[in-house]
Amino acid sequence: MAVLGAPVIRVIDCGQYFMALEGCHRIAAAHALEIEPEWIIYGPTDEIGITEFDWFEPHNWAGTSYPASDIAFELNSLAACTYVF
Repeated sequence: MAVLGAPVIRVIDCGQYFMALEGCHRIAAAHALEIEPEWIIYGPTDEIGITEFDWFEPHNWAGTSYPASDIAFELNSLAACTYVF
């Protein structure tokens, strides 16, 4: 990161917090290096294609695109890392 620059992190704005769709380890590394990530922030009604994420498994999802709020609800039950900076 110190050489390549800030990571791009896609997150869902859940009101009082952001839910990272991927790369939570990059958030922690950026914080440790005092580098501000480049945020791509999805609102609750934004449609997100999910097939490119490593957590996507076709047998667990009926479709391939969902409103961000639906994705956040479904992912909330998975193992998650909580960071507070």
